[in-house]
Amino acid sequence: MRNLPPSFGGLLDQPYRWPTKGDRLLRKTDDWDTGVDFSKDGISRHVHIWDGYMSAGEALVEDCRRNRQERHFMIYPILFAYRHAIELAMKWILTMYGSYGAKDIAHHDLWQLWKLCREVIDAAAGDGDGSTDTVESIIKEMHDLDKSALAFRYGIDKNNNPPKLPEGLYDLENIRDVMTGVGHFFDGTDGMLSDLAGAGP
Repeated sequence: MRNLPPSFGGLLDQPYRWPTKGDRLLRKTDDWDTGVDFSKDGISRHVHIWDGYMSAGEALVEDCRRNRQERHFMIYPILFAYRHAIELAMKWILTMYGSYGAKDIAHHDLWQLWKLCREVIDAAAGDGDGSTDTVESIIKEMHDLDKSALAFRYGIDKNNNPPKLPEGLYDLENIRDVMTGVGHFFDGTDGMLSDLAGAGP
């Protein structure tokens, strides 16, 4: 057992991982089955981060199914992960298929990003099955919950007030189900726009 300050005496009997001399956050490995590496180029990195946050939201919901008491704590990282994923999805569409520079989209306002994104989508294909309208309503709902990407990250705002979030119980499985659909919408939109861009004039 490692030496702990007297104030931590109650932890001595617990199987907690404690900081150890020589710990480093990043440690090299040759094990391709467990090791990870960072994407070398910005385009791949953007896609990996987008997909990673979407997958993280889903994984956290799944964890709450196994550990039901966790859901009251996990809801914040779950919603932040999903919010960040759709922000990155829209920025991808605008960067790859719109005529917007980095300065035009260097903010976290989901509704403003969506309005630009919708212009790109409508110009390319319109909304034949109504899915774009559905996604728009979900993005507006997420934007209204968290207008500045802070409400799910901090307990208080810059004025020391708690962010205003709706009261009552909400269906966690529904959040995952709806966000899975939104994720598929952006995956499909990316594929469609890529095909159209590749077709040329």
